[in-house]
Amino acid sequence: MFKDVIGDWPTYHRFILCSCDEIYLNKYFPRFYKTFTEHWSLPIHVHVVDPSAQSLERLSALEISHTHCETQGHHWLASAEKLRASNPNYQHDTIEHMRQAMYECYCQAQRFIVMGHNLQAQQHVIVADVDAYALRRPTEREHDRLFNDMAFTTFNRRLMATFCHFHPNRKEQCLTAASLMTTMVMDSRTLGVDQKVLKQVFGSLPYTELTNGEWIRHFDVKTQNDMKEHNQCLIYHEKGTRGKLKTVETTWTDIEKQR
Repeated sequence: MFKDVIGDWPTYHRFILCSCDEIYLNKYFPRFYKTFTEHWSLPIHVHVVDPSAQSLERLSALEISHTHCETQGHHWLASAEKLRASNPNYQHDTIEHMRQAMYECYCQAQRFIVMGHNLQAQQHVIVADVDAYALRRPTEREHDRLFNDMAFTTFNRRLMATFCHFHPNRKEQCLTAASLMTTMVMDSRTLGVDQKVLKQVFGSLPYTELTNGEWIRHFDVKTQNDMKEHNQCLIYHEKGTRGKLKTVETTWTDIEKQR
């Protein structure tokens, strides 16, 4: 399921990549697509995990570049048992909770796995969380800074997976990261695989640090001042469940009208 990707990898030289399951596709992708198309003027490719036939038809009708994969054949409950058994802190969690955690871990890592195995020479790929969205158009300085090299925001000494740029000069490292993520997800002993591997593979290499608070702010939104500071960034993304509760103003109908 990791490398068995259905559909065509895009041939764009520069594009934005996101990945999600069916639930996040319907809840967040319309807003993602509308705002990034408007403010960044770059093609968007979405990789969908376990999509419905309706979603695939909708993406095709809108001529949105997409690939997908199926996980129904994977034994998620066995993975959940292994995760819980190898982590004492999880032993009081339900198997269903751990199954969902493993599935989400896979969904988070899959965009980097797909990219690592398919990245072509001369391709620049912006990877972004599908529940993030673009707030404004980058200036020429910001645009050049992003594409000049690998680029990450950092938070608590971590390279964040929320919004980052992968440079074609790092094609070899991208494949290494994809292989490591695949191994770790299959091993079923840890969560947060994407950020762990990004730090391991790219943390010691030169990369452009995207200023926290200018590009994206990784703090929770708890006050009106937090909201104001979030709204001043290029990209909006709230951490944790608070961000998931914000009203989604864009629907499939909105982007169908946009085409």
